[in-house]
Amino acid sequence: MLFEPYKIGNLPLKNRLVMLPTVTNLARDGFVSDREIAYYDRRSRDVSLVIVGASYVNKLGKFFVNQLGIDDDEKIAGLARLAQVIHKNGAKAGIQLAMHNPKYNPVDFSKEQVRGFVEDFARAAARAKEAGFDLVELHFAHGWFVNQFLSPDVNRRTDEYGGSFEGRTRFALEILQTVKAEVPDIAVLCRINGDDFTPGGFSIEESVKFAKMLEQSGTDGLNVSAGVGATSEYHISPMGIEDRPLVKYAGRIKGSVKIPVIAADKLGEASDWEKILKDGTADFIGIARGLIGDPDCVAKIREGRTEDIRYCIHCNQACIAYILKGMPVSCMINPEVGRESEFEVKAEKPLNIAVIGGGPAGMAAAAYLARKGHRVELFEKGEKLGGQINVASIPPCKKEIGRVVEYLKKDLERYGVRVHLNTNITPAGMEAMDFDRVIIATGSVPAKLDMAMYAAPCQAVDVLEGHVPEGKNILVIGGGLTGLETAEFLAQRGKDVTVLEMQEDVAAGVFPMVKKLLLKRLKEVHVNVVTKAKINRMVRKKLSYTVDGVEKLLEFDDVVLAVGNKPDETFAKLKGHEKYTFVGDCNVVATAVEAIRNGAEISLKI
Repeated sequence: MLFEPYKIGNLPLKNRLVMLPTVTNLARDGFVSDREIAYYDRRSRDVSLVIVGASYVNKLGKFFVNQLGIDDDEKIAGLARLAQVIHKNGAKAGIQLAMHNPKYNPVDFSKEQVRGFVEDFARAAARAKEAGFDLVELHFAHGWFVNQFLSPDVNRRTDEYGGSFEGRTRFALEILQTVKAEVPDIAVLCRINGDDFTPGGFSIEESVKFAKMLEQSGTDGLNVSAGVGATSEYHISPMGIEDRPLVKYAGRIKGSVKIPVIAADKLGEASDWEKILKDGTADFIGIARGLIGDPDCVAKIREGRTEDIRYCIHCNQACIAYILKGMPVSCMINPEVGRESEFEVKAEKPLNIAVIGGGPAGMAAAAYLARKGHRVELFEKGEKLGGQINVASIPPCKKEIGRVVEYLKKDLERYGVRVHLNTNITPAGMEAMDFDRVIIATGSVPAKLDMAMYAAPCQAVDVLEGHVPEGKNILVIGGGLTGLETAEFLAQRGKDVTVLEMQEDVAAGVFPMVKKLLLKRLKEVHVNVVTKAKINRMVRKKLSYTVDGVEKLLEFDDVVLAVGNKPDETFAKLKGHEKYTFVGDCNVVATAVEAIRNGAEISLKI
């Protein structure tokens, strides 16, 4: 059924696969950029409908730094270019109309201002039509401006735009009705929450009633999502959330209306998509992060090459996290995102290149250099490729990240990289190697604690690889991501675990959604987390530490260190030599996203 035609309103669609709206931060001052054009050009070749990401209808409703705008007529020309490139590739073009400004609540605006916002949506829809779009989607979900009016826990108005269910839905219904009157000849979708997942928030029961009202008011279809800012794990579900978390909500709503319904969020694999349609749970499969990571995933399904799909690993580290930081969208498994044309260049003079180290940075560097046309050999001292990603996939709820290694392995094979495992290259041996260029990607090594220890402690990486301490009471020193994940790993194996962190909070730099879910799981397995803990000394199996000037004593059986990593310096003396280039953690310790991107970007320079 995935490739059966269907319709939304009077808009014919060639298949049941829709590219859902995501902010890209590729616009410039709200205007369409060449990078935005290239991004959608790359992703509109196989789906039936592309819905361009949240475009603000007025300046008040602009939330992201480089968000796309549809708030004035000067932007129509650029939007027309965007619609044209989508049409050129055989897809229908839609655009999401949105407002989001968390500085304000519904009570902050007069009735006249609210009615003005309704007109802003209508004028934006008119611009979309003039630019050549076939459809507009009204963003009523995710805790954004209109969703705040819908939610009883947020909307405290006492006039006709608040209070009762009818009052809270009035703003959304007026937007829909006014937009339909403004653009009666193009399709209109509404994106709604199946549930806010907040105490006293918009529930599935209210959503079903709301869906019927939207249908009666003329919407041509519904795009079902869930969650608000505080519960965003329900609309951009990360690792640790089971697949298809919102399917039952889409099914509830579809059972109450006769218009098409789009399912969304972590929908699993191609066979799961087909089942969702066959079960009658939804009429369309919405893909967002999946098309960021693999723009060719739909073509691969159609051609029977599902084993070649690079399914999203739901790490959210370079799509959502980057966007929230004001950076352009990117992807751990696809560092080309938003920079597609940069990576199309071929080598004018192919070189013989060695890559030392088979972790994520080294694998990416080797694959992209070979793709460019260079002759590449990769040397890894261990018995398998993947480096620390192999370890990162071991903790609870992290299995998906292991796919990254498989994707990179396939790239090495595809582009003809010669791989040498169990091959330890020394500095002396490297000087004798006959290569034009050498890429050093030897990664990092665990840092040590600068204090006298009662005995050699375990390193977190060793514990995760299976060397679990025999003792019952385990002390983990370091409350970063690795320390917390190791603590959970140990607790699930029946250990009593205490984590000591010297900072005021744990999980520094970890994406808030991931941190929230991890801390919740740690609480469930009774891991004791102590912050602001200054370690004083360790004598035998007792550790003295101070919190807010109060000294405390902790007894333990074993200690696990998770105090970070430092660059591997095996080849440090070669830095600065033009023949050698350092990438990944051996240069600067960072995340897997940065390591893979750093490795890929070497191909742009060599």
